[in-house]
Amino acid sequence: MTTGTLHILLAFFVGLGIGLFYFGGLWWTVTRLPNAQRPGLWTMGSFLVRTFVSLFCFYLVMDRRWERLLISLLGFLIARAVLVRRLRPLAKNVPNH
Repeated sequence: MTTGTLHILLAFFVGLGIGLFYFGGLWWTVTRLPNAQRPGLWTMGSFLVRTFVSLFCFYLVMDRRWERLLISLLGFLIARAVLVRRLRPLAKNVPNH
């Protein structure tokens, strides 16, 4: 494998990790909201931490190459799709439309 290919693969897997962090953190936050003392503060704090950490990681993995950013965003979106399917609540008594 060439160095360029390794960088692209690394960018993809880092994007997957960022997506797992961001959307896993979102799921974790939402599941804890019913018992939170200050749900608004909890929600905003979680959003800010997840967003800033994710943007910083995208900045690092990009390394001034837009191709790496696009590949890592692809990994990010794939992680989102996987978590949405995996963490979907079981449908109980939901009418079909």
